Amino acid sequence: MPTSTESAVQTRYAAAAKAPEAALCCPVSYDPKFLEVIPAEVIERDYGCGDPSAHLRPGETVLDLGSGTGKICFIAAQVVGPEGRVIGVDMTDDMLEVARRNAPVVAERIGYANVEFRKGRIQDLALDLEALDEELRAGPILDAASFLAADRLAEELRVKRPLVTDDSVDVVASNCVLNLVEARMKRQLFEEIFRVLRHGGRAVISDIVSDRPVPEAMQSDPELWSGCLSGAFTESGFPEAFAKAGFCGTEVLRRDAEPWRTVEGIEFRSVTVQAWKGKRGGCCD
Repeated sequence: MPTSTESAVQTRYAAAAKAPEAALCCPVSYDPKFLEVIPAEVIERDYGCGDPSAHLRPGETVLDLGSGTGKICFIAAQVVGPEGRVIGVDMTDDMLEVARRNAPVVAERIGYANVEFRKGRIQDLALDLEALDEELRAGPILDAASFLAADRLAEELRVKRPLVTDDSVDVVASNCVLNLVEARMKRQLFEEIFRVLRHGGRAVISDIVSDRPVPEAMQSDPELWSGCLSGAFTESGFPEAFAKAGFCGTEVLRRDAEPWRTVEGIEFRSVTVQAWKGKRGGCCD
């Protein structure tokens, strides 16, 4: 069994890229006109709890966190149009392989190519994992000295060749992925979202929340964590996390009345939240 939440997530989602797993997230209805051009294997291996793409606008640059096989990216590509741009970030090679292989297919069907996929961790959007992979193949980690050198190299890559630069996107979207990040990294996750957004930009996030705090025993269960349950924010804690990172104007765009799952008496449901990095032409309310 994986020994950390991140390895549990990566193992489970690598398998889910190869064969659909119904238990990973709750059913979501998407506008069928956007699904017509998306290959079946992308749709079958998509896992989410909402539709942040419904809140995008033409011409925007969108960053999709935890893009998986690319479904939200391919929908967003059609919403933002040829003047817009979509960047998907995921850490799982199997998911990226499916997304990248199908990107030219979608581009041909819609008549333009405006989507790219990058390998990275959503809580560390400055580190390009493929660039780090390339450097480590040339100088692999063999001992403590090379481990420390790799750590310095990673920091250099963050500064000189960031995966996503500061103030570079209009919208950060995500679909049922923020809950998968380890608890100790969640503060950094929101700070990274804030960093990459332009002033006046916004986060549109669909995720799972709980009606009360998840006990430590459940948080220690890799199966529950990778299943989008035990890493959930509380319903009140989710908007608070945006506020602590500097966001303002946070609002709930959608909240499912019925819980998706109830585990040990705790209700888990989907919400979609929007939060702003400042306001165009002025300060926060």
